[in-house]
Amino acid sequence: MFPTYLNLSSTQFMKNAFLCIFLLLTAIPALAQTSNLDELPMPVLRQKLATSTNDTNKVQVQLALGHLMLQKPVSVERDIDSARKFASQASVLSRQLNYHFGIINSMLLNSEIATNQGDRETGLKIAQNVLAFSQKHHNSDGEARSYHLIAQCYQRSDPVELHKRIFYINKSIAIFRKNRNALWLSYLLTANADLLFQAGRTTEGLRLLFEALNLGKGVSRRTVEGIYWNIGRTSFRLGDYTNALKYNLLALRTAREVNDTTLQISVINHFIASTYIKMQDYGRAIPYSLEVLKLAKRYNDSDFVNTELPVLASEYMHNKQVSKALSILNELKSRAHSNLENLSVSVDFLNNLIYAKRLVEADQYAQEVKRLLALIPPDNLKEVMNAYNALASYYSETGQVKQAYHYTELYANMAHKLNYIAGIRTAEYRYYKLVSLKGDLKSAMAHLLKEQEIKDSIDNAEKAYQISLLHIENETLEKNRHIDSLTRQAQIKDSKLKRNQLIQNVTIAGAVMLLTITGLIYSRYRLKQRSNNLLTLQKSEIDEKNTALQHLVIDKNELLEDKDRLLLEKDLLLKEVNHRVKNNLQIVMNLLHSQSVYLSNESAQQAILESQNRVRSIALIHDQLYKTEHISQINLSSYIKELILSLDDSLNQKTNNVAIVCNIENIALDVSQAIPLGIVLNEMVTNALKYAFPNDKIGSIKIVVKQTGSFIEMQISDNGVGLPADFDLESTKTLGITLLKGLTAQLKGTFAAENNNGLTITLRFPVEVPINQAQLLNT
Repeated sequence: MFPTYLNLSSTQFMKNAFLCIFLLLTAIPALAQTSNLDELPMPVLRQKLATSTNDTNKVQVQLALGHLMLQKPVSVERDIDSARKFASQASVLSRQLNYHFGIINSMLLNSEIATNQGDRETGLKIAQNVLAFSQKHHNSDGEARSYHLIAQCYQRSDPVELHKRIFYINKSIAIFRKNRNALWLSYLLTANADLLFQAGRTTEGLRLLFEALNLGKGVSRRTVEGIYWNIGRTSFRLGDYTNALKYNLLALRTAREVNDTTLQISVINHFIASTYIKMQDYGRAIPYSLEVLKLAKRYNDSDFVNTELPVLASEYMHNKQVSKALSILNELKSRAHSNLENLSVSVDFLNNLIYAKRLVEADQYAQEVKRLLALIPPDNLKEVMNAYNALASYYSETGQVKQAYHYTELYANMAHKLNYIAGIRTAEYRYYKLVSLKGDLKSAMAHLLKEQEIKDSIDNAEKAYQISLLHIENETLEKNRHIDSLTRQAQIKDSKLKRNQLIQNVTIAGAVMLLTITGLIYSRYRLKQRSNNLLTLQKSEIDEKNTALQHLVIDKNELLEDKDRLLLEKDLLLKEVNHRVKNNLQIVMNLLHSQSVYLSNESAQQAILESQNRVRSIALIHDQLYKTEHISQINLSSYIKELILSLDDSLNQKTNNVAIVCNIENIALDVSQAIPLGIVLNEMVTNALKYAFPNDKIGSIKIVVKQTGSFIEMQISDNGVGLPADFDLESTKTLGITLLKGLTAQLKGTFAAENNNGLTITLRFPVEVPINQAQLLNT
């Protein structure tokens, strides 16, 4: 007879390996919060929504409800639609309130919905748009969350995409660490640890988990639950069952504290049961498997039920409760419909009957397994491997060496192909026993040594993990003790300092108050003396001056009224002039547009469009002068942003593949310089949109305007294809270059072009001293 781990347990171990993958894909993790409202139950949030007004708090409630819809244990299409509805409502209200937090998080919620629905392309596009919006409005929280959602759009199963996913998660972590956002930082550290485990970087992942655990204890018990489970399942995967049991029990206790009712509870209970199975304590495993089935049946999750039933049957069989085990297997058999499901159930029957030594009954299931194997496509690796292993175990128990060797060889080939170490070890030990029965002791010893080598390798990995985990636990404990000690010392010092400061302040305040009172008494006495002497003299002088002053006030009021009237009339005239100039320029643009309709030549149409944009850059200046209180200056930041928005609508609207980012200082510029500057900007951005990104290539244009001393520097850069290698700026005579040179000379400035990973043009010119309104009145 083979040892236990080579019979039923080896097949069960194979199932558990695939079961872990299944549970990781189906378990519903606790998402990091958008706000503190995310931890409230849905009825409470709905009540808050019903009583809230159209303010930022209502936006946060809508977003929290949207997230809860996605976190439901079993989300149906109706829940997804509700999440979309709440995202849309939050977006509309946020834009009405100009509430950047709501705008960003409603877009992020839409990205999460798309990604959860399997539409990674849409999810990635939305997340990238949120990133651009957040960077434009300097919202670091939105930028960090955008990086996190971009990371979700890369698959974990592909090594290259896994690397990208870790890269973007790290960018998000760096921002949240800088902002000291403990809630999101603990969540992302946990997520990144999971990715590092998958990439084989176990020690790095453990350090992140314990850092997240320390942060999570201070912000969210739901987060702590997830971290405990992550440590527990990692310990289980690496064979450290003591720590796996410890941290999964901590996760279960935390879940009960926060009243967690999601399928995450089933995942935790499953890992506790699986750990007890590995420790061969089947009696203690049974209650946890029963809890898994109870919650899975409540949510009508048939996949979870079908996964846990054979585990419970195995536990009952190993606990000598044969009738219960067979009853569960019969229930599982009634739920099977396809050949694949029937094969899985037959394998479970076969393994349990082998363990119970009911080999006569096992024979019919062995024949059924062989019959079904012929009907199953070979790409169903888990089911086929389990079937081969079960048949090899059956034929070994019944002494049919040739058949046992045949199925062991099939099982071993698949285990080697998948690099499934535990399966290879099982096969090697079975080879050893079978070859021994044939009398080939040399080959038998070779297989035994190979099995021992694999066992030592597994044991060494487990010990290395245990040492690493113990070291990190001690590091964390010492760090926490040191922090607690420093905190207590700081509190004592702070208390003493506050007491000394209080005594000192009371003493100084008393002395100051005494001196102040003495000074006030003496000052009052001296003032009274001087006042009495001056009162008589001043009274007569005041009477004389009052009469003269009344006449002056009347004259002054009349002059002020005339001045205000003249200033108002002049401002109105100047505004009217600017308004009419703007209207006339608009007429010119409309005429150009009308002319372009009758032109069939594409170059001519393009030239007219460029002329329209140049005229628009001038018209925007007069529009700003008409809208503001200034008569000769414009705000460069608002003017450039309005001009860029116009160009974006005109040239980039169809493809919307180019993001334009502006960073403009708050500069007031005289209109005589603003007009040529606007035309230069129009030319450069138009050329970038037309030529820098051929074939609808995705890219960005960055515009930076700043003032350094008495000079203004404008830099326009893109990450497009750049200028051709043979392009000579000095000898080029195109209209755009000619305009750039002429307008730069008009500004009395200089410009330079740099062709490196795109094109960067820098314009620098001195600021003219603006004419103020008083000077304008004198003219």
